[in-house]
Amino acid sequence: MKRILFFNDSLVMGGTEILLVDLLNHLATKARITLLLPEPSDKDVLLRKVSPAVSIKYLYPDGLPHFQKKIWENIMIFFPRMFARQKGISESEYDEIVCFKETFFARIFAKMNIPKILWIHNIVYKRKYEARSFREKVSVWLNKKQIKRVERSYNSFDKVICVSDAAKNTYLSVLHEGKAPKQDISVLYNAIDLTKVKEKAKEPIIDLPQSETNFILITRTSPEKRIDRLINTIIRLKDEGYKFHVYIIGDGMDNRTMGEELTEKEINGMVTLKGRIDNPFPYILQSKWSLCVSERESFSLVLLESMALKTPVITTDCGGPRDIVDGGKYGILVDNSAEGVYRGMKSVLDNPSLSLEYSAHLDEAVSRFDYKGWLNSVEILLAVEG
Repeated sequence: MKRILFFNDSLVMGGTEILLVDLLNHLATKARITLLLPEPSDKDVLLRKVSPAVSIKYLYPDGLPHFQKKIWENIMIFFPRMFARQKGISESEYDEIVCFKETFFARIFAKMNIPKILWIHNIVYKRKYEARSFREKVSVWLNKKQIKRVERSYNSFDKVICVSDAAKNTYLSVLHEGKAPKQDISVLYNAIDLTKVKEKAKEPIIDLPQSETNFILITRTSPEKRIDRLINTIIRLKDEGYKFHVYIIGDGMDNRTMGEELTEKEINGMVTLKGRIDNPFPYILQSKWSLCVSERESFSLVLLESMALKTPVITTDCGGPRDIVDGGKYGILVDNSAEGVYRGMKSVLDNPSLSLEYSAHLDEAVSRFDYKGWLNSVEILLAVEG
């Protein structure tokens, strides 16, 4: 059987990670699969869903203090062969390597002379730096050096798989100045197992009140998710007299700071913070609209899952979501700004019939992201079909 090493930086509850776990479990019947993770973590809640047939390894099996980890990271970035040798990662043990997310850990595999595949799940962008003190300037200089090495390591991968046209375009424009590198770069949209999603949506929950329009946002605490846009929109719409409710689900969304902010801005009665929920699908099913307010998204599986449950979507034009809603044909596509989010939510509150209008074509929309077809494409890519 073919020996394939998969690397991912975590197994937290997230769309990319759920897709990876399903893929690993599927491939475990066709190949010898090893999953390499940075270190054991209580946040890796999806680890329990990985098949026993998948071998799990760690770069730091016993964990490390932050300072020691930084030393190892610099060894990895500047001396990847030494790092791999010290961590017991031998190219002779595998026939192929799949780095399932673009990450600085990709540097580990840069010098390995076996077939390598890199998945681009995010919108690649250039960081903006501000440095005032000498210490900050040194830190910025080192960080730029590190990033340059990591970016160059992406070029060592034989194939690059981008999850959307937007992800591919930014990969080429940001890292290669718009010129095609000597790599096989292709787009393979993510997909979902519709049967699983619909089955999980049947799980009983306390029914959401339907006396007013319910919006749902499934997200996490990360700057590009731009939850501030939603908060500002809620305040504006409340001041204009609109009645509605927003459910926010995701890791860290129920923290005290967030709750205090909602109370301070007097919108806590219009927002329910649920934190991380293993199965958010019943909430999506009972919501009138699903939201994406991000500044950058390479794909957004949550939008696809919402559409599979006949919950129409409002999304900023932030990358991959444009592909999912086909430029606005299958969902409301708004400007990538706070004003865009406001106008999108206001439009559906002013015109409730838009919900039925967009719901009518969601089966057609979701059929473009066939899960079995996706699995078949990955099997062909990895030469493990059959």
